[in-house]
Amino acid sequence: MKKIHFLTLMFPIFVFSQSDTTFNTKGEIISINQKGVDNLVSKYKQILKKTGGVEGWRIQLIFKAQKEEILPYQIKFTNLYPEIPVQIAFDSPNYKLTVGNFRTRNNALKIKHLISKNFPGAYPVPIIIDPDLLED
Repeated sequence: MKKIHFLTLMFPIFVFSQSDTTFNTKGEIISINQKGVDNLVSKYKQILKKTGGVEGWRIQLIFKAQKEEILPYQIKFTNLYPEIPVQIAFDSPNYKLTVGNFRTRNNALKIKHLISKNFPGAYPVPIIIDPDLLED
């Protein structure tokens, strides 16, 4: 009788927990995907392509009317922090020097505090970022 109750309780779990498991030639598991997850991921990728990326944050160091005025700041930042990517963007009528690619404002603030000694006017700005560039 206990076995029947056990099977009755476990039957829905066995039926509804379907997954697609992929194995390599050695029999090791490569990936486990529940049905429908791949469809959701592809829909999400299509949405990102339409918007141009994901909402993220960068730290704006400075903005100037002439690109030549920003280049010394870019060189200084790259020399001090070579691991943090630097971007110069033109947003009419100014050129803006931004650094980093962050998913959350908190991550951007951590780097802002790190660089604030050398760049005291830096502040985080929201921006659309290519998902491949994000740091976390």
